[in-house]
Amino acid sequence: MLFSYKKVMSKKILSFISVFLIISSIISCKDNKIEKKQIISIPQISNFDFDKILKINGHIYDSSNGGGFFTTSYDYGITYDPKKGNDFGNLETFLIPKDFLFFKKHSKYFTKDEYEKLQAYVNKLNIEELKKIFDIYVFLVDKKYLVETPSYDSPNKTKENYQTDLYQYKNNSWEKIESFKVDSEEKRLKETDWRTNSIDKKSKEIQTAFFNSISKLKIDDSWYRDYILLLDSYEPSYNYTYYIKVAKDSSYIAERPLKDLMVPYQDGDTLFLYHKKCLLQGSEYFENTQIPEVKIVKVKDKYYINSEVFDLKNSISNKSEKYGFLVSETY
Repeated sequence: MLFSYKKVMSKKILSFISVFLIISSIISCKDNKIEKKQIISIPQISNFDFDKILKINGHIYDSSNGGGFFTTSYDYGITYDPKKGNDFGNLETFLIPKDFLFFKKHSKYFTKDEYEKLQAYVNKLNIEELKKIFDIYVFLVDKKYLVETPSYDSPNKTKENYQTDLYQYKNNSWEKIESFKVDSEEKRLKETDWRTNSIDKKSKEIQTAFFNSISKLKIDDSWYRDYILLLDSYEPSYNYTYYIKVAKDSSYIAERPLKDLMVPYQDGDTLFLYHKKCLLQGSEYFENTQIPEVKIVKVKDKYYINSEVFDLKNSISNKSEKYGFLVSETY
């Protein structure tokens, strides 16, 4: 009898475990579906017209892995305030140049660390000019998800559960392209990452399109060669060089770790070298991915080099000539 009792109990325990595992599996699958549903990508034309909020706050320069842009994401962004024209909710706007060469063409407005003049130029543009020059993105937390906080620095905060929508100005209308649902503290953190990744992705699309276009363009055979500058302002007992190789299969600055890949672009008697993929993240080169690091000018049979990124002026004892530093014929 005891053996029979144990046998019956064992079957019951096994049945209980099986049921528990099935329920756990169902819950787990359900959680995974919720995770996938956090980001909703169903493009749809919006009734919102965000034109009126584009000039409420000034845009400042910022950058990501994909390149530079202008944004109102500083402080609390464009907070809900019907009296000032924002009757939508909490907003952040991003202006990504449609032309990858925007920063090169407007380089007179900024230096390596100073972007105030460029920001002033952008903030003086009217709404139609902004639409023509930039891809415009707006992150919106609708006012229905906000709670007033009069005693805090920010005039409001989001409810525990809310949704952020991403809009793009496209084809003469505002289109909602993605949404992110937040229902926990963990999702709040992921929502912040989603915003960053979305803008980075859009910036990289501009970069990729540019490189795809210029990589198909041919350059004259005379540009395929080695370019060497002797950096003699360092320790006299060492021979440092600024060594660039332009070849049909690849172009790079040879002295850099992993060979920093470059893309050549010819404009008459000038060759520009852009970063195809910057391998020195966190450095001064990384901050200038949208500016050609190297400009090589050909005058008859001589070549001259300039760089807006690498400090050649303080690395070479001879002064720069009219077109730049003369490339060594032999080394």
